[in-house]
Amino acid sequence: MGYSPRGQGGPRLLGPILRNPGNNDKSRTPRLPSSAEVEFCLSLTQYESGPMDKMANYSFRNTLEGFADPRTAISNISQSGLHNALHIYMNGSMSQVQGSANDPIFVLHHAFVDSIFEQWLRRHRPMLEVYPAANAPIGHNRENYMVPFIPLYRNGEFFKPSRELGYDYEYLQEPALDSFQEFLIPYLEQARQIWAWLVGAAVVGGIITAVLTGLILACRKKRGTFEEIQPLLIESEDYNNVSYQSNF
Repeated sequence: MGYSPRGQGGPRLLGPILRNPGNNDKSRTPRLPSSAEVEFCLSLTQYESGPMDKMANYSFRNTLEGFADPRTAISNISQSGLHNALHIYMNGSMSQVQGSANDPIFVLHHAFVDSIFEQWLRRHRPMLEVYPAANAPIGHNRENYMVPFIPLYRNGEFFKPSRELGYDYEYLQEPALDSFQEFLIPYLEQARQIWAWLVGAAVVGGIITAVLTGLILACRKKRGTFEEIQPLLIESEDYNNVSYQSNF
């Protein structure tokens, strides 16, 4: 399957197609994956975790690939789960890396795995930065080129919803949105990604406003205590002393 659920598994040497499903080593793959295990895998929020290989725990990538237990997301290379389980269960050509791509079932299987990856992308809407840029296995960092695609494509270019790549899955299609919803969605998504910063800024702004308001009120109160208050009207007994005669 490769490091990324999407786009890996290129053509291999041609050879005879052999199948012997169900006659696999039961200690390694006791059964086929269940829908509950797929749902658990989809619930994982981390795309990847250290050490970014078969030993990664709580990694969506490693759990979907089949090197982590699909019920706990803990690495267990002694057994095969999800993607790997089907390869082992089919036995014959499908259980061999060198010849599995010769079997038509390989295409169907990987299309379904890709649809699981697509569900995860739509559910969690990860930013591209969660795809490792360094320290992944050789050839599997974000900016590494994928083999054997010509023209060349980088791994990170496929870390996006399938509709942006020109295809979709019928069972994943969502109801059509009206133009107003389509207009709002990008802005709502941006707000979702920075909501913590927005809340923090609002709290800090509120504190600063309260402090400044308190200081201003305190200054005004203190100044009013010492200033002499002048009357707005002249007392009636002072009118007799007021002269309106000009000097001219």
